Amino acid sequence: MPYKTSAFLTSFCTLTAAACLTLPAGPAYADRPDKDSPLTVNQQRDLRRAVSYAKKGRADKATPIYNEILSACTDLPKCIAVASYTEQYGFATVDARRAIMEKALEMCRTYDDYILVAMKSRQYECFDVTRKAVQQLISVSETPEQLMDLATKALEVSMTDVAHLAMEKAYTGLDSIPEAIEYSRLAGLMGMVDLQRKVVREMIDDEPSAHELCIILRKIEPMKLKDLNRYLLKKALDQASTVGEFNDIWEAARRHNYKDIFDLAAYRGKKMQLIKRMQSDRAAHQERVDQWKQGNDAAQQRVIKDLQGGGSTPPPSGF
Repeated sequence: MPYKTSAFLTSFCTLTAAACLTLPAGPAYADRPDKDSPLTVNQQRDLRRAVSYAKKGRADKATPIYNEILSACTDLPKCIAVASYTEQYGFATVDARRAIMEKALEMCRTYDDYILVAMKSRQYECFDVTRKAVQQLISVSETPEQLMDLATKALEVSMTDVAHLAMEKAYTGLDSIPEAIEYSRLAGLMGMVDLQRKVVREMIDDEPSAHELCIILRKIEPMKLKDLNRYLLKKALDQASTVGEFNDIWEAARRHNYKDIFDLAAYRGKKMQLIKRMQSDRAAHQERVDQWKQGNDAAQQRVIKDLQGGGSTPPPSGF
């Protein structure tokens, strides 16, 4: 029995070692050149030599090799490929890694380039390069559309802080209610509820018309911000000045089952209808009185004129 156990363990260890040897290796461990790499075969060979020095903590030997290959890199993919050979060797490659990522940042030309460098420099713990890449991304984006597109792309690579910064800057460029509604919808989809609520609250505060507030309510209802929906209707009640506006609020309150606002809108609407009717009746009565006065004055003038005309006519002659 011990013999069988020992044989089993020996076989198991042998198979495990063989399996480990057959696993695909990263660029730092591969003995054969990577055909898909943007680096040449000679550059890959030299980088493996630099890796062997880095494993032994010989930064003085590894760094010159990295720097020499980096000086020959003419585009961003080559820089990123060189950086991949420095990832696992800590202090021995920290200076080379920072130099590589700084050159990669200089070679960025598009949003995707900057996002790639920001993501990779964070992965390689070059946080100063990450900060520069993020600042550049934000600075070159000017319109809300560009910034919201940047935020979407940043979220796709899990860079939530970059996305939030982009959305914060986009917020300052909003000029209209439709833009603000689209912004708040997108912020909600991105999970940035703080920005979504901020925009919706300011839309409500800036709108003086009760009718327009009810239109905004229709637009923000899918966001399910119940407390802000109620806040909007209460403000609309304070701003309403026509029967039509109170009717709009009444309909919206019924839709949201806000009974107190529903009852208050109905009461104020009916009260305003009654006031309007009284004002209309008073105006009609006053108009009739004025017409009667005008007619009466005209009749009096005719009588006076007739009397004056009769007194000045000489008596008829008897001859």
